[in-house]
Amino acid sequence: MIVAEMNQSRLKGRQRLPERLVVETLKEITKALRIKKNIEISIAFVSEPEMKKLNQTWRGKNRVTDVLSFELEQGEVFGEVLICLEQAARQAKVMGHSVRDEIMFLLVHGILHLFGYDHERPSDEKRMFSLQKKILLRLGIDPRV
Repeated sequence: MIVAEMNQSRLKGRQRLPERLVVETLKEITKALRIKKNIEISIAFVSEPEMKKLNQTWRGKNRVTDVLSFELEQGEVFGEVLICLEQAARQAKVMGHSVRDEIMFLLVHGILHLFGYDHERPSDEKRMFSLQKKILLRLGIDPRV
C-alpha cells in the first residue's frame, strides 16, 4: 500500500485536502498499480517561485509547472510529489472545474510519474493516461480534468 506524509502548510482552510480523500486516492493507485508492499511517499505544496526554480534546475524549463515528481534514492521514502497550488488554481479556472479536482488529478498524475509512467511518446501517453483515467473514474473525478 502507498502511504504518504503530506505537507499542506501552504494551504488554508478549505484548500486543505481531507485525509480520507488522500487515503482513498492512494488505495486506488495501489490497486491500479498492483502494489503489494508498503511504500512511503512525500506530498508537498510549493510556491510558484519554488516550483519555477525546481523546474529550471531539474528539467531545464524556466517556467512554473503544476506538478513535479522525484524518485528518492535514499532513506525510507520512495519519492516525492510537489504540487503548485497557484498553478493548479489557474488550470482549474481555465478548465471550469474545482481546484480540489485539479489537485487530485495532479496527485494521481505525479504519483504515476514516480512509478515510471510517462507521456513523452504517444505510446507511453496512451498507457499512462488510460491508467490515470481509470483511477480518476474510480474516485468519482471527471478524467477530462
